[in-house]
Amino acid sequence: MASKADFTPEEWSKVLFAPLNTSLMVALASPSGPIGMIQELYAAVSSVVEVEKDASAGEILRAVAADIKARQEKPELPRFSSVEEGKAHVAGLVREAVALLDAKAPDEAPAFKQWLYTVAQKAAGAAREGGFFGFGGTVVSEQEQAALSELAGLLGVAPGAVSAPPDTTA
Repeated sequence: MASKADFTPEEWSKVLFAPLNTSLMVALASPSGPIGMIQELYAAVSSVVEVEKDASAGEILRAVAADIKARQEKPELPRFSSVEEGKAHVAGLVREAVALLDAKAPDEAPAFKQWLYTVAQKAAGAAREGGFFGFGGTVVSEQEQAALSELAGLLGVAPGAVSAPPDTTA
């Protein structure tokens, strides 16, 4: 069974930021403004917190969740000259994280990759795209669905449907 100790600090950083990077792939596909971006990234962080409580989650997955939860400083996000450049960079980081998981934690890699896809799905479903002040629009834009399909291919998981966020207006 693999553990955090099996990774160098640089490698661990790539695995640690994989949930953020999968969510960024979706967010960059169809930017939904600052509020939508916050909702999408909050959904990703919430997924991380949930998995820390899951006793059936693998050691690597729980270690990532614990490290993200314990982090005090905000990650330094790189700047890009275009959205396309950002998407390509983030996809490359996801590829690197997946390769590390496959090489160093082959027993846990499939579940971890499925979880990464679930995190991205939750991010995609967190904010409505289009519409006006939250009315109308769609749960997941065509661009976000394309990003999820690309991500499924990168992760080697089956693409799935994204459900709408729970209605909290009542």
